[in-house]
Amino acid sequence: MGSERKRVSQGGDATARAPELVLVGVNHRTCPLDRREVLLRRATYPRLRAAGGPSPPWTDLVLLATCNRIEVYGATARPSEAAQTIRKALEIPDASSAVYVLTGADAAAHLLRVAAGLDSLAQGEAQVAAQVRRAPVLRPKTWRRSALLADLLEAAAREAPRIRTLAGLNGKDISASHAALRFMDASVPVTRPTIALLGTGKMARIAAGSLRGRARILVANRDAHRAREVAQGLGGQAYGLDELDAVLGDADVVLAATATRKPIVSRSRLQRVLRRRTERPIWFIDLGFPRNIDAACRDLPGVTLVDIDALAPWGAQPLPPGALAKAESRIHTEAERLVRMLHPASAADIVALRKTAEEIRRREVDEALARLPALSESDRAVVDKLATRLVNRFLHGPTERLRSFPESTRVEIVQELLRGMGGTPR
Repeated sequence: MGSERKRVSQGGDATARAPELVLVGVNHRTCPLDRREVLLRRATYPRLRAAGGPSPPWTDLVLLATCNRIEVYGATARPSEAAQTIRKALEIPDASSAVYVLTGADAAAHLLRVAAGLDSLAQGEAQVAAQVRRAPVLRPKTWRRSALLADLLEAAAREAPRIRTLAGLNGKDISASHAALRFMDASVPVTRPTIALLGTGKMARIAAGSLRGRARILVANRDAHRAREVAQGLGGQAYGLDELDAVLGDADVVLAATATRKPIVSRSRLQRVLRRRTERPIWFIDLGFPRNIDAACRDLPGVTLVDIDALAPWGAQPLPPGALAKAESRIHTEAERLVRMLHPASAADIVALRKTAEEIRRREVDEALARLPALSESDRAVVDKLATRLVNRFLHGPTERLRSFPESTRVEIVQELLRGMGGTPR
């Protein structure tokens, strides 16, 4: 295992071992929606910080929460202890069969499947890659972190389109919203129904765009101005949430996709509305996570309520075995590369590359400033900072890619780069 080095206060301890990727999570296949909603309330950075204490068993963590999953990715030299601490923060019992714990290349392969949409209710959805890419950005500013996991998740998101293509999925017309549309086509026997959209986010707009021309559309949102904007683009009518009873009274189908943390349609409200509907049936499709529609509404007469998990039969699609094999082969190869990205960034050859780049930057800045003697000190600082940012931006991607290569390959490439830059190969 190697002896531990001096502990540091930056989100964990540095150890002689290279960080390993660990994943603790639940998804729509392992954990029902009501339990995922409970876990979502517990899956917070403050709780993870408190569980880890002053010297947590990780160097960095990233939370990934989507409608299908709640997952915690960690970089750690003590994966077993890190996984146990994450479970403690989420209050997941050791005996729970809902949770999966993966490490190393297995965790990286799972991340790639998630980013490519292969692990989603709507298999092959493209939107989840953006959620993977954005997850590190959502960490609080007070969370001390390295760039390791952010770079790793970014790499997984970049690889997602290639994996989808290999699997025979184009990412188009594939989302929970499209699954909802297929459910409506199969289950709602109403010609040109009145469909109410609760919310104006992307999921609601995807569904509404496909419904234009074959349904009357009502758009309800807390922001009435935003509701009018979306309704105008869809040829529909706009309402504020203060008019929700009227919307529910008029609709045949309600498609809910808001970011509310608690249901906006309660059982008591719906009971009140149903008294005025003269026994006309109503269908609710709840795409919210947490849910937008109180689950107790399901028992009311004339009400059909489908939550996001119940849309699974309309989101799954069989993949050609040959295409899936190609995608899995690519996943395996890329998982190994992602794992290598977690290796310490202190390789001497990469240090030499960055040092040479800094020497060139400094020389070019000095020459430019010598030709601009009238610049003030603050202007000279702006020029120097601009040059630094440009060099760092140009080098970040290539150096992260180099770190993922086997050492012999990396050294050879860096030596060639140094020769081209006028540096001295090691």
